[in-house]
Amino acid sequence: MRGYRVPVRELTDAETNAWQELAERAVEPNPFSEPGCLVPAARHLPNGADITLVIAEEAGRFFGCFPTVRIPAGLRPSTSWGGVRRPAFTTEVLRLHYDGTPLLSADRGVEAAEALLSALGVRDRHANAGILVFEKLDANGPVSSCFAAAASALELPICTYHSWSCPIVRRRPALTYREIHGGKFLRNLGRLRRQLDEKLGGEVRLVDRSADASAIDTLIALESAGWKGRAGVALTSHPGEPQWLRELCDRFRSEGRLVLYCLQAGDAVVAMQLMLRGGEGLFLLQLTYDEQWAHYRPGLQLHLDAIDRFHREMDTQWLDTCTSEGNETLLRMYPDRRTVSTVIIAVGGQIDRLFVRAALVPYRLLGADAAFRLRHRRLMRALDRMLSALRIVPG
Repeated sequence: MRGYRVPVRELTDAETNAWQELAERAVEPNPFSEPGCLVPAARHLPNGADITLVIAEEAGRFFGCFPTVRIPAGLRPSTSWGGVRRPAFTTEVLRLHYDGTPLLSADRGVEAAEALLSALGVRDRHANAGILVFEKLDANGPVSSCFAAAASALELPICTYHSWSCPIVRRRPALTYREIHGGKFLRNLGRLRRQLDEKLGGEVRLVDRSADASAIDTLIALESAGWKGRAGVALTSHPGEPQWLRELCDRFRSEGRLVLYCLQAGDAVVAMQLMLRGGEGLFLLQLTYDEQWAHYRPGLQLHLDAIDRFHREMDTQWLDTCTSEGNETLLRMYPDRRTVSTVIIAVGGQIDRLFVRAALVPYRLLGADAAFRLRHRRLMRALDRMLSALRIVPG
């Protein structure tokens, strides 16, 4: 099995087809690592020419892949890791950070991971970098295990730098997801829902607009008119992002894997939630609401309605919010958790390996399984509060 890398813009049709076929049999699904997301990104985003796919291939068949961009020394390579003034490869190729899990075949996963890491170890003066940063890698998933085994086999230092809990919902036997909320909270939301019905002159209900291509323009406009537009973080504030989202949605809609819910009364839309299907899961891509109705908490209303619809009418097994760390709103709204990590692997020369090994020192001394931590639990609780702000030890 050989590993190589190629700019996404330069992939052949045969390679793109092999990529899509891998996505359909991946041991951990991730629509954000698929052609439907990354081909439009390479076409429309300002950094599109720099988005490179790292591939493990044999006889025309892909066994693993993930996207990267090269980050020069001195720039921050990921959301949670500030870097060590060395060039790096990062899997955060989009401004909006979702799921960073690579695609790996269910068979020969470790072999594929070795080929992928070896491909990044090939040095050239145009694209060399010595440190690979995986962001939002499932800490307990098979992909994480495959890359840990591959790094060990290749004698590459690997460090789980930081871990945190992402809010999700997993399917239950019964519709009991709202039990995490207090009765007062649910009664208040119910009262606000009735008041919103009165304001809009009709029942506010969840409408499935997944097949409606024009609904994406409504979502983009709604987001731009709100606080994200004023803060400069909306899609319309960044060149190419509206075009990227429209093409992404067209691709997933054609495959029956786009889910777009609207909370609306008649034609009046108060909130919208956009999700992608991958394997047995749903992955949250966007949620926005009309701020003139903010008093009635339309975003919270939509989250609860979407979870109910997920249980009653879909065959998916989980819904992942794909949110950033510390999103207190979603941590309150979603009952389950998935641990995700920032994983750093030295794929370059001795200097890069030294840096990653140095990063391992505080983890081994103070990490979750360290003997010192187990012996001095009270002291570690106080120390954790101090170190968490500095991100010295993985959480």
